[in-house]
Amino acid sequence: MKGSISAADLDDAVATLAGLGGDLPNRVLADAMNHTANQANQALLSEIDAVFDQPTPFTQNAIRILNATPSRLEASLWVKDEKSNNSKGQAPEDWVAPQVFGGPRVDKASERNLRAKGILPAGLFIVPAEGARLDQYGNMSRGQMIQILSGLGALESRAGFKGNATQSARSLAKGHQQAYFVMRRGKVPIGIGERRDKTLVMVLAFVRQPQYRERFKFFDVVRRIAEDDARLEANIEQALAKARLGDTPSSFRRGGR
Repeated sequence: MKGSISAADLDDAVATLAGLGGDLPNRVLADAMNHTANQANQALLSEIDAVFDQPTPFTQNAIRILNATPSRLEASLWVKDEKSNNSKGQAPEDWVAPQVFGGPRVDKASERNLRAKGILPAGLFIVPAEGARLDQYGNMSRGQMIQILSGLGALESRAGFKGNATQSARSLAKGHQQAYFVMRRGKVPIGIGERRDKTLVMVLAFVRQPQYRERFKFFDVVRRIAEDDARLEANIEQALAKARLGDTPSSFRRGGR
């Protein structure tokens, strides 16, 4: 998922740089493109705050800027497609893309684990139920999810990892193996229940695959900034002023952040 910013259509503004000589015109343009990309990033962050309900830091940091360089006069903004150690098995693109294009939500690691154990039926997904503990962003508490998967024997998702409840005294003392179970309506699984002492609640409900509508206008936001000629020309003038003071960057890092 990529949005680009270039100076391809700014012939007049580009022409004013021609007399600078050497590689300075391209350095000035690259500096202006990168400033514009940062403005587009700020606009995307505002859009994220507006359309997502309590966005997590992972969502707020989902955008990466690929800087322009003197040899490549284009700055780009991407939704990150690599997984983080704390992302619960998903890359930012996995949960942002359905908000951009619409369509079904992708599987979560917890859903894959539950399906592998035969607990979650094919075609169904999990959502927090009335007994779920939610974090500050309104999502299922990671700690409780680990308890549920451990209690159901569905936590072993990678080789060498042992986190499921066992019959050891220490494990039994936690009570997760006895507490969590599959709730059914007749013979149909409908969710995961938790029973502690005399309290019984549903913590996860089994539902059809959630469908998202298009609401994060990623491409529209980038296009609005990229096609704002007045903004681009102002940024070029600002970069040119820096050049006259000898303040133009001497090196450019393509990778951005």
